Amino acid sequence: MQRYLEAGKIVSTHGINGELKVYPWADSASALNKMRSVFWDLSGTSSTKVQSARVHKNMLLLKLEGVDSIEDAHRYIDRTIYADRNEIVRRNGSYFVVDLIGLEAVDSADSAHIGTLTDVTNTGSQDLYHIRLDSGEVRLVPAVPAFIKSVDIEGGKVVIEPIKGLFDDAD
Repeated sequence: MQRYLEAGKIVSTHGINGELKVYPWADSASALNKMRSVFWDLSGTSSTKVQSARVHKNMLLLKLEGVDSIEDAHRYIDRTIYADRNEIVRRNGSYFVVDLIGLEAVDSADSAHIGTLTDVTNTGSQDLYHIRLDSGEVRLVPAVPAFIKSVDIEGGKVVIEPIKGLFDDAD
């Protein structure tokens, strides 16, 4: 599993003391509140220590070590930040999108192959799993218990209970 994950994008400064405003790519800004460092790439080789983090209007405000003025902070605008997956707070039953991509979708009734999970879209009220069928067609499945019976990251599959017409007309 990928250790360092894209966590958000620095969109502006906040105040005059070098705080950075981050648009979080997580369920909420508070999921990123416990980061001890931000990383600047997927390999985790370059990092900066977090001095403080707080949520403000659904955004994450970060104070990084060595960023002490608005001028210092301006250099970071438009940069993507990465986080160590072990420092991201997750609710039970939530998953990292990067771990879901590529899972085999199978039917809950008979474990028959349906397709491959290729993307996740958040509608605001729920996630939608994009399932690419072998024909190339993509079907959207709400990520709710009525449809998603289980997710097994290690086993590489998501078990779906389809309603009539969701997949059976794709032949």
